[in-house]
Amino acid sequence: MNRFAVRVHPGELHFNAAHFITFNRSCENLHGHNFHLSVEAWGEKTPDAFVIDFVLLNKLAANICEELHDGVLVPTESEEITLSELENDMLEIRSYDKRFILSRASCILLPITNTTAEMLASHISNRLIERLRADRGIGNLQTLKVSVEEADHQWGICLREITHDQY
Repeated sequence: MNRFAVRVHPGELHFNAAHFITFNRSCENLHGHNFHLSVEAWGEKTPDAFVIDFVLLNKLAANICEELHDGVLVPTESEEITLSELENDMLEIRSYDKRFILSRASCILLPITNTTAEMLASHISNRLIERLRADRGIGNLQTLKVSVEEADHQWGICLREITHDQY
């Protein structure tokens, strides 16, 4: 049996953002990256002999990148981070020995436990599946692979099996 996939990757699939991660009971300094994204969609081919519309997949992935662009990525589900709203629309972020006070407008709050490349790939895959379902573009997809490049040749990857019986 043949398996089919399509891949879209850098071009407009990138975003620049700041973040910090927690690990080994410590918190990194706030720093930034030029992140790049690659998406592979695997599935049965349609009667028209394609897996998914390249244009739709690229457009939806680029829109998600735009949402993450030019902000500070902040995980909201971490037990190692506390977030507090302050006066004047400021946000205080505390983790171990670090304390960041940032304008709320500059923060992109994400429902993840850490802003590692792997967790960003997971978040993006969730958003991409939501958008594909909303646009009725999920079709015969079985697997979605989202890869986020944080630094040259360093990728965090999320491989997600897609279920169709839920919708």
